[in-house]
Amino acid sequence: MKSRALFHHRSPALFATALVAAIALHAAPGSFAQIVNAPPAPDWIQAAAIGSDTNAPAFFRKTFSSDTKLLKAILLAASDTTLEVFLNGTAAGQLTGRNQAGSLDVTALVRPGQNLLAIRAKSSAPLIVLLELNGDLARKNFVLSDSTWLASTTTTPDWTTPAFAATGWQPAHSLGRVDATPATNPFDPKRAIDAYNSWKLALASSQSAATDPATFTLLPGFRAELIRSATTNEGSWVALAFDPRGRLTLAREKRGLLRLTFAAPALSQRREPPAATITPTSSPAPEVTRVEVINDTLLECRGLLYAHGALFANANNTKALFRLRDTQGNDQFDEITELLRTEGGVGHGRNHLKLGPDGWLWIAHGNNVLLPKNLSTNSPLRNYAHDRLIPNPWDAGMFDGNVQLPAGHILRVKPDGSEVQLYAGGFRNPLDLAFNHHGDLFTFDADMEWDVGTPWYMPNRVLHVLPGADFGWRRGTSRFPAWYPDTQPSVLDIGLASPTGVIFGYGAKFPWKYQNALYVCDWAYGRILAVQLKSDKFGTSYTGTSELFIGGRPMNVTDACIGPDGAMWFTTGGRGTQSGLYRVDYDAQRIKGFRFVWLDDSQYGLGPFSPIPPQTIKQFWAGLPRNLNSREFWDAIRYGILPTGRVQLERSATPTAIMEERPDEILRQWRELKVALSPEWVAATARLVARFGDPSDKPEVLRRLFALPLANPQINHPLLVQLSLSDDQRITALRALALTFIRLGPPDEAQRQAGLHWLEPLYPATDSRVNQMLVELLVYLRSPQVIPKTLALLRDATTSEDLLHYPFFLRYVTNGWTLDARRTVFESLARAELLPGARQYFKALQDIRKEMLATLTPAEREALAPVLAPAPPKPVAPATPAVFVKNWKLEDLVPRLAEASRGRSWEGARTAFVQAQCVLCHRVSADAALPASVLGPDLSSVASRFNRRDLLEQILAPSKIIDEKFRTTTLFLADGSDLSGTIESEDATKLLLRPNPLSPDTIEITKSTIRRREHSKVSPMPAELLNTLTAEQILDLLAWFEASGKPDHAVFKK
Repeated sequence: MKSRALFHHRSPALFATALVAAIALHAAPGSFAQIVNAPPAPDWIQAAAIGSDTNAPAFFRKTFSSDTKLLKAILLAASDTTLEVFLNGTAAGQLTGRNQAGSLDVTALVRPGQNLLAIRAKSSAPLIVLLELNGDLARKNFVLSDSTWLASTTTTPDWTTPAFAATGWQPAHSLGRVDATPATNPFDPKRAIDAYNSWKLALASSQSAATDPATFTLLPGFRAELIRSATTNEGSWVALAFDPRGRLTLAREKRGLLRLTFAAPALSQRREPPAATITPTSSPAPEVTRVEVINDTLLECRGLLYAHGALFANANNTKALFRLRDTQGNDQFDEITELLRTEGGVGHGRNHLKLGPDGWLWIAHGNNVLLPKNLSTNSPLRNYAHDRLIPNPWDAGMFDGNVQLPAGHILRVKPDGSEVQLYAGGFRNPLDLAFNHHGDLFTFDADMEWDVGTPWYMPNRVLHVLPGADFGWRRGTSRFPAWYPDTQPSVLDIGLASPTGVIFGYGAKFPWKYQNALYVCDWAYGRILAVQLKSDKFGTSYTGTSELFIGGRPMNVTDACIGPDGAMWFTTGGRGTQSGLYRVDYDAQRIKGFRFVWLDDSQYGLGPFSPIPPQTIKQFWAGLPRNLNSREFWDAIRYGILPTGRVQLERSATPTAIMEERPDEILRQWRELKVALSPEWVAATARLVARFGDPSDKPEVLRRLFALPLANPQINHPLLVQLSLSDDQRITALRALALTFIRLGPPDEAQRQAGLHWLEPLYPATDSRVNQMLVELLVYLRSPQVIPKTLALLRDATTSEDLLHYPFFLRYVTNGWTLDARRTVFESLARAELLPGARQYFKALQDIRKEMLATLTPAEREALAPVLAPAPPKPVAPATPAVFVKNWKLEDLVPRLAEASRGRSWEGARTAFVQAQCVLCHRVSADAALPASVLGPDLSSVASRFNRRDLLEQILAPSKIIDEKFRTTTLFLADGSDLSGTIESEDATKLLLRPNPLSPDTIEITKSTIRRREHSKVSPMPAELLNTLTAEQILDLLAWFEASGKPDHAVFKK
């Protein structure tokens, strides 16, 4: 399983907090669920017309819409009374408890389009609800309890149905936001379990036995049975494999292997002769009669495989592949041989392994594993590099800092370990792999969830793995887009997931469709998806669609296989959770005349597949026309080899190694090429020569590229239009140019000018992919036009990807900046910070801002102060002089907080905001008459993060929790002096200190002169600001924060 970290939505906030599930504040990154679109906080609600009978029930209704592609729907709710939950008229379950939100998986009850959520509270006690809707490709939506819900204390029997007319029902009464304090927050992620963290329900503290399969969701005709629930001393299970006698081997997460023997008739008796035709019937679950430890030394065997008379185990924490054999004939593995040792980390580590159609062992490794030292020189993947024109920035705040190329990879290993080949790379963490009947290889690769919102984010993906392929994963910000011509697109983007096992349904007693499906397991969301594959339009790869095969909560699936009985077997476990062994079979009687054909593992996968051997490549080249200066040669290249072969020819090695009999002829003839090629093949061959050539080839590669009609013709003539390039051809040409500079060397001045002449007329293009490549190339070539042309794109940008991508490269431009241009970039960064994204998205924005700030002159800083750190507002004098009223305490005001819900005075609130001096540092509303100050945190959305009590407490006791961005630090310097202020930015050699919180002026300090630092425990915000206000004014002020200063908000209505 891949580790998960916090997703959050960042905006200028009162304090640096992260929302998880509902509103779990003060959370440590890396602990909890991913949130891509962070929800506003739900409200405590109750029926408005509560009579004297507090034990009378209350009824609530809320309509909502759902996407067609729903991954998981989890309802969280808390109350002092029992809550009965209904979805679209169907009972979903009951929840109770105030201190810890209960949760229900309601995925099966939510339908595309309009839905109705109905809740019956057994008494009038307040309740709070959050419905989390996890959609396709990292999309999340939330349904929250608030005053838009309808409530009643009386109803009729059909009130839970969508057709019910809620006549006479009133808006629910809101009692304010959920308490953000972890100790009293029922949605605190240490207690409440959202969709992604469903696996936590299987922790020993929550579950003493494996999940009842009766709660699972399955396709019609399939059934699931629990074969065994792991006992305390049996550990948590991460892998499984049947031995030739039908016994099951299980890998324990910490140490060792278990073997399960089943009662007669043994599973080993069911295997019919190869290709025998049988009629399957559903059979009772096999009974486990014996559990024995067969190894207690290997650590975390993520991969198990019985083949070649042995058991192969990929032991992640032992950092090696082992072969276990019984040489004494006593049914014990007395010989344990280390076949392959690999160094590196164990997080994204040594994963599953499979027997290939060639009889070799095929192993999936994550990006923390380093390549073995004895790697074969005949490996399909050798010619790889970072291949990014502008190197990615890196710092310790990023993830996977120890990753080396080719990152995650797949190895092909001889059964005796004597030869190891690198088959493909550029993965993040492929947990497993599987071959289809044609011998094509597939895997399910993990995303980097911290990257959501960035242009380099790639979702969890099902991939068809070609020999020599590089899927482009790079650490930090350098991963290739899927549309680069030197990588491969996915078969299917899955979206939110945590990939584990991957198998085909071959050998299963399932309907034909499901015998041929590819099954991918998702540990976090507790599901196995059935992926249906079909050949793409070229016939060289695949596209896919998926459906839920089985899902549960918790159902943290770790591995799966098709058993000797024709059923699917899978395990749950991992991270120390309760494990279960499950079996899924099909009721064959549902299909009249259903027949099943079983194929042994040794029979499938013997189709046309095999890695293209060097001899075949030589024969291909030998069969081509001898002269590259002929149309016949290029027709043969174009029509005689499929894209899969072209990928391998490009990536396998240098031409000298490919063509032993004609070592230099291809490049020599290319260099002498006279025939005019189509634009497509000029670009394709330029990319090939950039990889395989030498610096002396660069002038000719550039000459041919620059002769291509990159921009659209200015004259609308049919002949000229035909000569122009498509967007895909432009991408190929632009990538070839970048690779030429990367592999063959940077351009000289004449080549730089020629490149600008070729590129600048196209920019900006109509295709966003082309624009992404052009801005990088133009920055690299120091184009004088790149700033104004990119700013035009930046002003129109609305997506987080575009708002990050263009400043990402503009920061490397050193000349040509105007004050307005800099202002546009900083304003765009501010817009980007208000959009949803994950950790690295905001880290990248912060880094860009910091680097661009460092390039400003003092005069530019002063001129741009309103957008960098706006100057202190002009004093807004209170209407009357401030007079001390009372030294207010929290307990004085808490009993009256409900009065801030309605009927407050907008004018009084605005006056209080000024009189309490909040206006000097904070922005809340868009009121043009008030200074737009953000010297302190922006409070325009503070009510979505804090309830009234917490907000009031922060105002009365500002030093209780201090945002690190506004904490005062004292620096003690080498000369004996000291300076105090807030640290605005910091790098390896210097920092910027702002001594006065009400002034944007900063001091640059060399870090080598700093002897020590002390962080103040006192907030720069005074603690007595409310002492000049009356209780009514304080309630008005709280309403002002809740309404973001909007006069038409409900809190200001009578």
